[in-house]
Amino acid sequence: MLNKIVIKDITFNHLSPLRKNFKNKNNKLSALGYYENKKVKIYEVFDVKQGPLREFISKHKILSTYFPKMIVYDEKYIVEEWVEGKTLKEINIRNLKNIPQTQEVKKIIKLMWSINYNIKVFDYFDHIHKRIGKTNNFDLSKIPIRINHNDLSLDNIIISPEGLKIIDNEFLGCNSGWILNIINSFLKEDLTNEYFISTEIFAKLWEIRKEWSNYT
Repeated sequence: MLNKIVIKDITFNHLSPLRKNFKNKNNKLSALGYYENKKVKIYEVFDVKQGPLREFISKHKILSTYFPKMIVYDEKYIVEEWVEGKTLKEINIRNLKNIPQTQEVKKIIKLMWSINYNIKVFDYFDHIHKRIGKTNNFDLSKIPIRINHNDLSLDNIIISPEGLKIIDNEFLGCNSGWILNIINSFLKEDLTNEYFISTEIFAKLWEIRKEWSNYT
């Protein structure tokens, strides 16, 4: 039984699994813990560059306000404060097509896209292809890399006492995966009209994304 974990000389105690055996759907560690009597979330990264990107966001004057406070990271784990509140899905369960916070979410996404971060972090498209046993043979080189959550659903946005907070940041990266936000979730396809790829390839990528979602 995993009771504690030490990251950069900081000990996190009283660990409990967020899923079975402390593993999430991608077989990475995911746990609730405590630090200085406060709840934290500890999760395992896909890419060692996710930690520095998460730190960069935590130091951004505006974008940081939409993310949980980061406690520490190393090459394997990231630790964030635990955010209390209800998700947008819980609050708007009866009216998922008309979410009052939609415009603010779009504002957050566009802010992430506008920030200059020229390091590619976490190859999202390769990941979803590998998870369903396929090879990514698409030429996506014309898609610019942008900071992106890669899983920005209603379940992953919480209304906290401090405002909207984006949680479940395991897929956070700076990559070409942002392009799927154009048709994802409640965002209604009006974020941008710059596709950078053909509509045929775009449709195939979305099918891969749906297949991956069903697989996990």
